[in-house]
Amino acid sequence: MISTTILTIDAGNSRTKWGVFDSAGELKAHGVSLNQELSAVPVAWRACKRAVVSNVAGDAFAKHLNALLQPLAIPVHWVTATAENCGVKNSYSDPQQLGTDRWAALIAAWQHYHAPCVVANAGTALTVDALGVDKKTGHGIFLGGLILPGFNLMQTSLIKAAPSLAGGSGSMQNFPANTGDALHTGALSAMAGAVESVVIKLQQREAGAPRCIVSGGDAMRLADALNASAIVNNVVIADNLVLQGLIELEREIA
Repeated sequence: MISTTILTIDAGNSRTKWGVFDSAGELKAHGVSLNQELSAVPVAWRACKRAVVSNVAGDAFAKHLNALLQPLAIPVHWVTATAENCGVKNSYSDPQQLGTDRWAALIAAWQHYHAPCVVANAGTALTVDALGVDKKTGHGIFLGGLILPGFNLMQTSLIKAAPSLAGGSGSMQNFPANTGDALHTGALSAMAGAVESVVIKLQQREAGAPRCIVSGGDAMRLADALNASAIVNNVVIADNLVLQGLIELEREIA
């Protein structure tokens, strides 16, 4: 049983998302902040009885978060990926090496659909993970996934290496005819192509089209590119996928 009023924190590479859930698992308050701007405890945190945290922002930010949480005097569960939890098996050769945000997102996807899914998080990095069905147990199984630069990182790293490509903002085009559009379309096409490749492989394994669940700051951009694809179907945008997974993990240990 979840303790009343649970704080969930998803500390990513650039932004921290948080949510407050009640004892029924309903999201009652939420927010997002750039990591460098999270300098004070939001008011909604003060009534929480427990906290569960996914942190992929590094040790220094973990210390910063811990300093913010300490005055609340509540139990804090710092999530690590495990070999199996909440009905999902982790196929990573070293299960703890899997990012806790990816692990929580996979668990949320399985708990919601109990079906094959490709789970893509489009943030600073793009992660694309394959969630299948274990043929022996009928449980979920994380088969593996991809990590590549996200939308902004693709463009900025390319411009840094080749300054002549700095062509201003752009948009998605079938045949880009200026540098801004070429960079924009190239980045989104690479991202969509990575998702398509995992969808094809998972579909072959599962003998059916998987759902494609997209989250992160660039979820809408990626979803638009995927909806124009002839390969990907069943695209769903999930705004708080990691937070939902954190609640499932907290429910497991409560």
